[in-house]
Amino acid sequence: MLNVNRVTLLGHVGRDPEFHSNAGGDRAARFSLATTERWKNRDGELQERTEWHRIIVFGGTVEVVERLVRKGTPVLVEGRLTVREYTDKENLPRQATEIIVGGPQGLVNVLAPGTGRAPEAPEAGAAAAKPDARSSDWV
Repeated sequence: MLNVNRVTLLGHVGRDPEFHSNAGGDRAARFSLATTERWKNRDGELQERTEWHRIIVFGGTVEVVERLVRKGTPVLVEGRLTVREYTDKENLPRQATEIIVGGPQGLVNVLAPGTGRAPEAPEAGAAAAKPDARSSDWV
């Protein structure tokens, strides 16, 4: 039986990325990504709904995020969907849904504003992360 856990999102970064290092020196980046759906209702009025996604990046792609990703940057993200359970500050159980970008299947592709294409500079295109099976420890 085949299984696939792959998410592709195209949207705009909601805030500047945050960076984290674990005790072993491995780095990770976290940022929010907004995807907006627009449609006309039965009366012809324009409607829209924005979904916010939590993106966690591991491996070599962290360097690309650090150099090129800022609030408002249009990006294409491919990764795997995870749901992580944790206990909050009030000792209540919570869940966080995250897109994990790591391993050979994950990428962050920074797009040139207004074009929907990667910038001309070769280092600004897609960057595959190094294999990494870890999950996020961020809340």
